[in-house]
Amino acid sequence: MRRLHFRLVELFGGIVSGVLTAAFTLGIVVTGVLVGGIVMVSRGRHRPERELESQRTQAGIALVRADDALQSADRELGFALAQFGEHDTVAFRAAIDAAEEDRREIFRLHGMLVDDPAPGLRQRERADRIVMLSERIAASLGEHETAFRRRRSAESGARERLTRLRERTAAVRARHADEERARLHETPDTYSAKALGAAADAPRLAAERLDAADAALARVDDALAQAVPPPVTDALDDADVAILAAERLLDDRAAAVARLDDVATALEALAADARVQRTEALAAVDNAPDPDTAAAITRAVADVDTALSTTVDARDPLPALTRLRGALDALDVALAAARTQAQRLSHAREALDAAMVTARIQLADAEAAGRGRGAAAARARLEQARRELELAERESSTDPVAALDAARRAITHARDADVLARY
Repeated sequence: MRRLHFRLVELFGGIVSGVLTAAFTLGIVVTGVLVGGIVMVSRGRHRPERELESQRTQAGIALVRADDALQSADRELGFALAQFGEHDTVAFRAAIDAAEEDRREIFRLHGMLVDDPAPGLRQRERADRIVMLSERIAASLGEHETAFRRRRSAESGARERLTRLRERTAAVRARHADEERARLHETPDTYSAKALGAAADAPRLAAERLDAADAALARVDDALAQAVPPPVTDALDDADVAILAAERLLDDRAAAVARLDDVATALEALAADARVQRTEALAAVDNAPDPDTAAAITRAVADVDTALSTTVDARDPLPALTRLRGALDALDVALAAARTQAQRLSHAREALDAAMVTARIQLADAEAAGRGRGAAAARARLEQARRELELAERESSTDPVAALDAARRAITHARDADVLARY
């Protein structure tokens, strides 16, 4: 009996131990399943955000590639026009025009992709279309660029091309000499280097590029004088690029001076309008609807007076124009409730010219800062600035209030693009 009792006890203990072991094992399995489920759910929640960020990154890279491809194609078209003429470059120009349409669509889609924070199928479709359009631009323009490079690689016609490049170099040198004489003797130091920005150093850089072109053409001369001339296409291309760079530098300088001339003219006109506005504003103080409005108008008039009394640096008039335009914008806001629609239209017309001039200056500075190195964000802001400036130009004759608002937005976008490109 005792032996039977011990066996029953051992059997019972084994059963209990097995049950406890099974329960413990089951608990571990259940815990693992729960933890794994939580991790998977967490990953599942974050996956759309990560996918959207990846899509935005890919779209930004595609945007930059498309923009770079168009810039490269524009340069190549310039070379092709100089070498082969308008007739042979018709198809290439048409391809660039089509690519410009695709580029505008890329910037529009990129703006929607950035502005909409919610991930989803629509965002993925936008990103995919940006990539597709970028690839289409690269393929189309690359085909034409390759074709013209192959044509240029042919050494036949090298002497004729050498003659044309020498003529272009001589013409650009003559232009450079004329502009330098005018700058040094007729209107010396009209605008400061700070006002001219990147264009201040353009004459010196243009002279360097022309020297480089002459050196390249001299190498071609030496090569063609040999009994068996070596390939000269690369040297001719070097000269072509240098001449084109010199032309663009001189164009940039002339454009910068013209913009600053516009600034000086706009400042004079805006100052005259400011004196009229401050008189009207002082009269409106007595009829203000409440003391706060009257105080705001008074403060705005004081700011306008300060802007008008500040000495203008004729060699750099843009800061004075910016100060006065800002003071008048604040006065316009303070007087908004007291002005009639006719008055708002009248003052918008007066302020529009100064805003447009400022927008063009800011846009040119941003383009110079981002040339060849701007990232997607900088280029997107630059494109927005261009669109707003185009809108302001379209609306200027029919709706000066809307045009003024668009010009102000263009200034803001251009400043943002400048900052993003530089930093």
